[in-house]
Amino acid sequence: MLRDLAMNLRSIALPQVLFALATLTLTLTAGCGPRATSTEAKAPSPVASESHRLKPVTGIQDIMASMVDPAADHLWESVATVATEKGVEEKRPKTDEDWKAVRSQAVILAEAANLLMVEGRPVAKEGAILEDHGVPGNLTAAESEQAIAADRAAFIGFAEALREVGVTMLTAADRKDTQALFDAGYPLDEVCEACHLKFWYPGAKALEEQQRALRANQ
Repeated sequence: MLRDLAMNLRSIALPQVLFALATLTLTLTAGCGPRATSTEAKAPSPVASESHRLKPVTGIQDIMASMVDPAADHLWESVATVATEKGVEEKRPKTDEDWKAVRSQAVILAEAANLLMVEGRPVAKEGAILEDHGVPGNLTAAESEQAIAADRAAFIGFAEALREVGVTMLTAADRKDTQALFDAGYPLDEVCEACHLKFWYPGAKALEEQQRALRANQ
């Protein structure tokens, strides 16, 4: 009788044990799988573009006066023929220090061009006027800013061209290529003058032509 009771208990317990083991296996399998964390469940927030992180501190006039003009002058004068009382002097970068100085100015020129393209940069900081304010044919800071806003694509094009000249001069400095540095001087002058005639002193050319005509008629 005890044997029959044991057999009955065994027959009842086995299905329950099997069911429990199956349930435990499913639970462990689910627990070992990847879980979606709260961070993964949320859609990533859009990252602000680099241009939106840039905050202009100074005006275009400051970039020109502090970076572009000094760098351009140094690069132009690094390869030049100068006539003095002692005779003709051929200026060329000769030493490693000379080329290092040329390279530094080329870096400044190229990167200054990038700074000119930062959105929201005014022509002159608030309350300031252009250095040559009032010169006939020249725009005021406000007028220059309006001209740039009206044709920003052209302004960006000039800045990109300036950057490319800077890169050319930088490459010339790295190669210590005097001729390439000299050859880049002309496009540097050309892009600067073209930009100035459109956005800085557009009336200067017309005034010059008028004065030339007046002199011819005298």
